[in-house]
Amino acid sequence: MKRDLGLLLLRLGAGVTLMAHGYPKLFGGPEKEPPQSVAGALGPNFAPAVKQGGPESFAQALAQMGVPEPQVAAVLAGLAEFGGGLGLALGLGTRPAGLAASANMAVAARKAHWPQGFYGQGGYEFPLLLGLVAAALTLTGPGAISLDRLRGRA
Repeated sequence: MKRDLGLLLLRLGAGVTLMAHGYPKLFGGPEKEPPQSVAGALGPNFAPAVKQGGPESFAQALAQMGVPEPQVAAVLAGLAEFGGGLGLALGLGTRPAGLAASANMAVAARKAHWPQGFYGQGGYEFPLLLGLVAAALTLTGPGAISLDRLRGRA
């Protein structure tokens, strides 16, 4: 039971964090506002991130980093973060969600954060940590406290 509770905590922590990072990429834009309850829970920096976000804005940033097909990559990255995070948090499709999230975080660490080094503002320690947690959950599975288990797939 302790192991399953530990896996639930890891899934919730990484999943909600990934969802919060993917939401502005998928659903953001200059005219967009997050739901008040979400903005309140995630703090004062979330609403401005949503307004500055959106697939078009993220695609421009990816293009500047030399990512091929930046419009497609922007949507796929947002889906890997938001959708992968949702899957991890719920323990639903945990292994594919974890694989998508960990691959996305590996690319983010290398392409966006590597020049700043490991530690500090913009460093790659945070995407590396999220990616490693997602990879670990891919390997271990979701545990007993999950929708995958209820569906007989854990």
